[in-house]
Amino acid sequence: MAFITMSSFKNVPSASASKAPSSSQSITIFATTTSSEGSTYFGPVTLSGAINASGSYIMSTEVLGMALHCNFVLTLPNGTITIRMLCNLVTFNGQWQILGGTGTYQTLKGNGSLVMPNDSDEILTGVVF
Repeated sequence: MAFITMSSFKNVPSASASKAPSSSQSITIFATTTSSEGSTYFGPVTLSGAINASGSYIMSTEVLGMALHCNFVLTLPNGTITIRMLCNLVTFNGQWQILGGTGTYQTLKGNGSLVMPNDSDEILTGVVF
């Protein structure tokens, strides 16, 4: 069962993927789970808005009561982004926050909300700076 999926809905030139935003900007992250091992999930991820890039992700999960705690690591062409997510297992909504990054994303900050519309997709929306 997948809990996070992110995807891009517009085609933007790849040159913008090489820069992290210099001010607060909107972002959408779409991920689809394509495989899993135990409580760890894998699949493609697409970012659009402030960062336009595609790559892959690995997400480790832990259920605590009716909450799902996830560490979501995005591997992109210009570095990685590590996100912490907290999701409600009744409403399938939650919150996310960037914990850190490497490469172009080493100083990236951000947060927002997320929705899990089905068993394989997760959509994160919010801001990065």
